[in-house]
Amino acid sequence: MTFRAWLRGVPELRPPTLADLDHHLSTLFPPVRPRGWLELRMTDAQNADDWVVPTVLAATLLNDTVAADAAYAATEPLCPDSQRPVPSHDVWLRAARTGLDDQDLAKAARACFAAADSALAVPGTPAVLRHALTDFAERYTERGRSPAHDHLDALRRT
Repeated sequence: MTFRAWLRGVPELRPPTLADLDHHLSTLFPPVRPRGWLELRMTDAQNADDWVVPTVLAATLLNDTVAADAAYAATEPLCPDSQRPVPSHDVWLRAARTGLDDQDLAKAARACFAAADSALAVPGTPAVLRHALTDFAERYTERGRSPAHDHLDALRRT
């Protein structure tokens, strides 16, 4: 049940308290949560060593100014309200429901991966990190897929 439903009244439950609201809010985990650092919630949901990909992608887009500018330019169209430069609820729903089947999201994702790849194409970058990023992009992002598609494909075969 949602907290809203509880607030509206559930016959077999007591009304929620302020402490219940505090507890409820502590359980909400947005995909990126500022906590004095950036907590990237998607990282621990990856298979095996795939955690490297969101880590390298985020670190590169945050630390390389050219890549950061490219990522901003790629994602800015997803944030139409200049007073609130974050995606709207509709964009988040599209992302959750259709992922990279959404052409705007796919275009932004491909541009972000390309920006990170360009930034990593410098001497001194560990080859394993760039390789993980480019392999993931080729296998998934460029094809409009995600690792979930692999699981769905396996289910269809059984």
